[in-house]
Amino acid sequence: MKKTGRRDAFRTLFMAILCLASIVSKPALAQDFQVTSSVSENRVFLGEQFSLAVEISGSAMRDVSLPMLPEIDGVRILSSTPSRSTSISIVNGRTATSTTYTYTLIARESGNFTIPPVTVEIGGEQYVSNSLSVEIMERGQLSQDGRSQVPDIFLEVELDVSNPVPGQQIVASVVLYFKQGIEVSSFQPTAGWRTDGFWREELQNIRQPQAESVIIEGIRYRSATLVRYALFPTRSGELTIAGFPMTVGMRTQPSRNDPFGSFFGSGANQRRVSLESEPIVLNVRPLPAIDNALTMNAVGDLRVVRRLSANRVEAGETLELITRIEGAGNIPLVRKPAYNLPDGIEQYTPQESSNIERQGLTIRGDKTFTELLAPRAPGTYEIPAERVAVFDPASRRYRTIQLPALTFEATPSANTQLASVSNFRPVALQPVTGLAVWNNSSPDKPVFRTVWFWLLLLLPGIAAIAALKQRRLMVLLQNDKDFARSHHAYNRASERFIKARELVNEGDAKEIYNILHKAVFSFITDRLALPEAGMSDPEILEKVQDAGVSNDTFRLLKIVLDKCATISYAPVGDRSDFRADIIKTEKLIEELREQI
Repeated sequence: MKKTGRRDAFRTLFMAILCLASIVSKPALAQDFQVTSSVSENRVFLGEQFSLAVEISGSAMRDVSLPMLPEIDGVRILSSTPSRSTSISIVNGRTATSTTYTYTLIARESGNFTIPPVTVEIGGEQYVSNSLSVEIMERGQLSQDGRSQVPDIFLEVELDVSNPVPGQQIVASVVLYFKQGIEVSSFQPTAGWRTDGFWREELQNIRQPQAESVIIEGIRYRSATLVRYALFPTRSGELTIAGFPMTVGMRTQPSRNDPFGSFFGSGANQRRVSLESEPIVLNVRPLPAIDNALTMNAVGDLRVVRRLSANRVEAGETLELITRIEGAGNIPLVRKPAYNLPDGIEQYTPQESSNIERQGLTIRGDKTFTELLAPRAPGTYEIPAERVAVFDPASRRYRTIQLPALTFEATPSANTQLASVSNFRPVALQPVTGLAVWNNSSPDKPVFRTVWFWLLLLLPGIAAIAALKQRRLMVLLQNDKDFARSHHAYNRASERFIKARELVNEGDAKEIYNILHKAVFSFITDRLALPEAGMSDPEILEKVQDAGVSNDTFRLLKIVLDKCATISYAPVGDRSDFRADIIKTEKLIEELREQI
């Protein structure tokens, strides 16, 4: 018989020692790592950029996850992907590793805020950093010694109108301010500027910004206007213009007296900073009411004329009623006047076309509405005179324009006129002479059993049903504007894809992605009967989500819109990228076509 008692006792003791070692070593391992948070500045100005560094130090680090940033009040995280740096040191034969993840933040609200602890997972265990306090100051805020505090460089959006009305043009100038001793080498607007409640048009680009000297809070600055936009409020009430984000390349040791002299040049000690202007709250006054005049949401120095394409037309045929609005103002937002037409005229869905000029600081151009009118019976028709109202923001009152009456004559249709009785000539009937031959041979099977017999019998009915459906479709297209927009939405998007493919060989990235954005934007607004102007990408995403599209389609839509917005500001990529994105956008339209 074998003796196993001593061997089992030894095995039990060995396992107990291993368990005790694991219990003791686990806290020791847990204490071997340290997670520390720090900020580049504890006191920053509103709209200023600063960094949050999360340092993880220890030995033999494995399976380290990215830090999980909590919600941070008062700031915005510019990028969820941090920069990473690692250092290794060996002291007395012991290796220590330190990895730092750096996030870029930008101050959004003034006040005292706390950055909560950051969580990091190492080897399946969670470690928590310390919390931090940050003070965000407004420009011009007094310090403890009573002096006004201002940053070295900041961005502002300056408006030329403080109390506009809906449709009135506002020139928004993005102005950069920087202290003496700072040289600006480049700037790049960042995608994502929200102007909800406004129609936005970029004005003519400033090729070479000119810096001038100004005094702010007793401190000498240089200022330069970098870009301008035309904003048109689409509704009254309190509207907020979000902070304008921009990335600026700067050097602290200017090489010339003119800080823009070496614009986009290279040089030593250059760094890039992200800036954001303060949000602006604007109170938009409602347009006053007006009696005895047609309104069409026209604001500015605009002229209105209308005419008929012909003075005579056959009954049942169509002629065009053309209304043209031109001048300086809110051309994109002007609506067609609702004319009073006489009885007996069929009116079809109007077509519109516009031409916008963005030279200088004023949006100018023209917009044309073309309505098809069809008189149902012969006679003389008169379209009554009308007064249309255009609001003049300079005088803050309406200016009325008199449109004279228009007359045309409908003549009987030539196709419906009967032949004149006086032209009738009797035909003499002659008897049939000759030999009539009858063929008594019969076919192999009766005629009603042949396929051709039934096809010929059913063909008129099928044609009548198809004609009825086509007529119903034409009536809907002519009388229901929303149905017509939805029906033609896919064809319009396909035409834009053809145009985008034609531009691929030219390499015009900005125009390609502008066309793709218009294709997606117009398709959604047409299918959902949304306003054709004045809506932002976030509003479109919200409407599509409310329509109940799938998560995959919604995610693809967001990716396409984000990329179009990004490329519009900073065109990059090659022809293969352009073709791939066109195919991706076509796939998105196909999915949206099935779901909305």
